[in-house]
Amino acid sequence: MFYTCKNLILFNRKRIKCDNLLETIENRILKQGILIAIEGIDGAGKTTQTKILKEKLTSMGYSVISLHEPTDGIWRKKIENLIKNGRHRISPETELSYFMFDRKEDVEKNITPSLQAKKIVIMDRYYFSTVCYQGARGLDLDYIEKRNEEIAPIPNITFILDVDTETALNRIKKSRPNLPNHFERKEYLKRVRQNFLKQFSNRPNVIILEADDTTSIIRVASNIWKIVEPIIKEFEE
Repeated sequence: MFYTCKNLILFNRKRIKCDNLLETIENRILKQGILIAIEGIDGAGKTTQTKILKEKLTSMGYSVISLHEPTDGIWRKKIENLIKNGRHRISPETELSYFMFDRKEDVEKNITPSLQAKKIVIMDRYYFSTVCYQGARGLDLDYIEKRNEEIAPIPNITFILDVDTETALNRIKKSRPNLPNHFERKEYLKRVRQNFLKQFSNRPNVIILEADDTTSIIRVASNIWKIVEPIIKEFEE
């Protein structure tokens, strides 16, 4: 267990005073970059688990970057328009292209350079979401996955946080009081969840974790860490 604050770290019951976290803890060097994706429907807890994992790895001295998709790049405005105003005016293929262009830019500007610098990259949503969300509009799942893997590196490990749609929507409403956006309609999210389970079950480097309200945030984080830790150790110099 570890806790962090601006000038103090408590890790494995050891107290370390610091002005700068990365300057105080001995940096750990990896043989190569590691790509981790945390996936699931909206409201599954992806951002929470990304933050927990990033904080833990950073406190241990690893160089870590977390990225969220869609990005804040030039394609975000088009995607935000879909979120706010609906998707009925464009075809599923055009919608897919928005996410593909956004991801291509993310790969070129952020993901690939970070991996080349031997950093740990944690994706808060990645192309698995594109497969499942755009697939829920009728596009072929295998086709979307193939197209994405032509432009985006495959993660070393992917976690899909599985939660039922009722729980997910309740979480969304608590954190964001306005109505769910056009990607968060109940029947649509059901299809998206089914796509995650259908497309990515029984994959060697994909782990599906229960993340409903019967499983605590700490338990989910612990389950993630049990799988991530040996992968990190494998790539240490």
